[in-house]
Amino acid sequence: MKRETINLPGGASSQLRRGGEGETIVWLHGPHGLRDHDPVLAALTEHHDVVAPLAPGFNDLDEIYDIDTVHDLALHYDALFDALGLDRVTLVGHSFGAMIAAEYAAHYPRRVAKLALLSPFGLWRDDIPVADLFSVPYAAFNTMLWKSGKPSPEMSDPSDDPNDPVEKNVQLAQAMTTIAKFIWPIPDRNLRRRLPRVTAPTLVVMGADDKFVPAIYADEFVTEIRGAKAHIIPDAAHMAPYEKTEETFRILDSFLKK
Repeated sequence: MKRETINLPGGASSQLRRGGEGETIVWLHGPHGLRDHDPVLAALTEHHDVVAPLAPGFNDLDEIYDIDTVHDLALHYDALFDALGLDRVTLVGHSFGAMIAAEYAAHYPRRVAKLALLSPFGLWRDDIPVADLFSVPYAAFNTMLWKSGKPSPEMSDPSDDPNDPVEKNVQLAQAMTTIAKFIWPIPDRNLRRRLPRVTAPTLVVMGADDKFVPAIYADEFVTEIRGAKAHIIPDAAHMAPYEKTEETFRILDSFLKK
């Protein structure tokens, strides 16, 4: 995919990758950021023109200095879509990216044509809480996300990761700092209050064995978003799109083609 830097009003900028042909969709990544050999992006570009922005803070924490809340984050993406000339967008997000996609669709319901949330977080139940990812040592980070406890070969490609272990941990710490700023504590972010504003056709996909966000949260999103549909993928965890890519895209393609 081609790398681009998009300049935004006020002096901010956004890094993104773009590739493929067909209807344009926007991919909002999860905790691993954007990778050159991302199998999900590769699958998406087979049938779509894919725009994949790197979330603010993942490249440089200074990028979120002036982005204090999820409302500011929604404004950032709105400015980006304006700069790209995207009037109505189809949003497909994974994990943290799915939360951003849901927030954007709630803030700007008329600008979202379709919404696909893969392993989304952002909601909370006291009786079945989301796991505290930030209490997990960096070395054990992947055990919470993957069914097998370790990333797939594609997502641990050395060409995408810093070779130095210290640099790798710094990169992960930077990503987690960014995520924590916008999601924790989850109950205080009030996404549930805003979800009824979403008007786009919505698909929620979750892994049945997600240790981070229990699969029952799919029902929570469906309850709050009018007309939303949910699919639970067996034998998959939080990284379901990467663990069960073929099955995920069979479900996703059916939704996007409607």
